[in-house]
Amino acid sequence: MRTLTKLPFHNLHLIAGFGFILLSFFLVFGLRDIDPPLIFGLLVLLLLAVIMSARPEFTTTLILFALYANLGVIAKRNGIPDVVATSLFAALAFPTLIYVVVYGQKVIVNFASMLMVLYFAVILVSAALSNDVMDSTDRLIAFVSEGLILFVLVTNSVRTPSILRGALWALVLAGVLMGSLSLYQEITGSYDNDFGGWAEVKESEIRVEGESLIDDGETRQRLSGPIGSKNRYAQIMVVLVPLALGLMWAERRRLYRVAAAVSIIPIVGGALLTFSRGAGISLVVMLLALVVLRIVKPLHLLLVATLLVVVVFVFVPDYVYRISTVSELTQLTSGDVTEVEGSLRGRATVNLAAIQIFVDHPLLGVGPGQTALHTRAIGNEIGLRVLTTDRRAHNMYLEELADTGIVGFAVFMGIVAYLLRRLWQIGKQAQRAHATDIYYTTMGLLLAIIVYLATAVFLHLSYVRYYWLLIALASAAVEIYGRHTSTEQLTSG
Repeated sequence: MRTLTKLPFHNLHLIAGFGFILLSFFLVFGLRDIDPPLIFGLLVLLLLAVIMSARPEFTTTLILFALYANLGVIAKRNGIPDVVATSLFAALAFPTLIYVVVYGQKVIVNFASMLMVLYFAVILVSAALSNDVMDSTDRLIAFVSEGLILFVLVTNSVRTPSILRGALWALVLAGVLMGSLSLYQEITGSYDNDFGGWAEVKESEIRVEGESLIDDGETRQRLSGPIGSKNRYAQIMVVLVPLALGLMWAERRRLYRVAAAVSIIPIVGGALLTFSRGAGISLVVMLLALVVLRIVKPLHLLLVATLLVVVVFVFVPDYVYRISTVSELTQLTSGDVTEVEGSLRGRATVNLAAIQIFVDHPLLGVGPGQTALHTRAIGNEIGLRVLTTDRRAHNMYLEELADTGIVGFAVFMGIVAYLLRRLWQIGKQAQRAHATDIYYTTMGLLLAIIVYLATAVFLHLSYVRYYWLLIALASAAVEIYGRHTSTEQLTSG
């Protein structure tokens, strides 16, 4: 079998020759009409094409780093043309083409891929049976472009254990970059500097100290990184913590293990500086999962918990008060809800409305992406808080039930359930074979999905590429390590 790391020399000549012919065509026939910057851009793209052809695994890692760091969106914010900014996503198809066309590898179609296609079929039917199929257009397009296509490209470009490890490091390093900028903003107080869109700050403020007779309590701003949404930024950061832990335990070189351990500090710091309560709760869920699943020894768990506590009290002491406000949720069941924070009452209102929508349309829902069109009318009848705009449910599960009914929900959750089960099976098999790198890699992905699912209790599914990227990497891991069916293969692989 041809190696996946080095391109045969004659193929390099073929690509270089094709690039020379293409460049000559533009220079000869379009020199008068093409601006010099565009010609320079073509030369750069041709050079990158040759590099990507020679090292497709490096291309995959680089693109995944850029995607997770939201580089394409940042480029658009800074005036880069849309065609250039969006080409970053399309470039992920290049490694897949190299593997399939040049190396003659097969296109990977696994059980998870078929479930993805089935889910698309279900939401299409749900949209077709809704009151207006056009109201589901955005949701359908988002799933195809940032869900199904992304899933296929990642599964087909992350083909070996080394590429998977590089992809996980790419995500973690993207988190380190984003979190470090957030920590710098916090330490220096430079909230007016967004670093070209890499570190945005929300204008709204939240209380970080209880009210007293003297004042209303201290307030502060919330950081939102390159995402521009504080809760979403927190969500994509906390899922990196178990990935970093997995790398810390899986890597064999001490330097890499130390780097993975240190990376947790800016990642957690950036997540907590959003003052997202869901992020804190999800980290607790992760710690509990580590114990329940017996992934780590008690000493390791103590070290992780201690590190998290130190990060909170050193970098984000105000977060302690913020997370304590979750207790106000218990007052929602009482007769008087006037003392409950407005945002909590608003979330409870839209979630209860989503439940009612599902009850009214249990089989296929009201149509993908259409729950928000009904929450205001139903929510205002509930009476916890008056809704003045259409709002999505603040719970991925409730919104999925309302959008696509029990059928869509079953397939949607079936995808993640299948991957979690396979990651667990492969991980335990690797543990028995003493293949610790495989064990901790699969457990890191499993825990990352669990953490995301925990955050989804408080958030609807938005910025969907982050969720489907995580699911795609889990599918790639299952495909890579699932080929090893015996103890001997695991230990030798």
